[in-house]
Amino acid sequence: MTPVSEHATLLLADDYQSINQRLLQLTDREWDVVSFVADGLTTAEIAACLVIERKSIENYKRRISKKLAISGRSNLVRFCIVNREYLRKLYILVQK
Repeated sequence: MTPVSEHATLLLADDYQSINQRLLQLTDREWDVVSFVADGLTTAEIAACLVIERKSIENYKRRISKKLAISGRSNLVRFCIVNREYLRKLYILVQK
């Protein structure tokens, strides 16, 4: 099985359909933020990496939370860290 087909299998899994539909609504920049959050970076660290204001990162986090129907920043951080590997696989597939 090729890596792409493995990722496609994950996308089709019934358990992931609801969240996949929401994740696919994220913009490229929102994916960048999700990736950095999953790696455990703080808002200030993410802002420095992306060379944008901290306030912009907070706005991205707010939009991501809304799109994913996750309440609270700590819940968003927890979701990203717990699902880090899955999010990375999905991101690779989406970028192709």
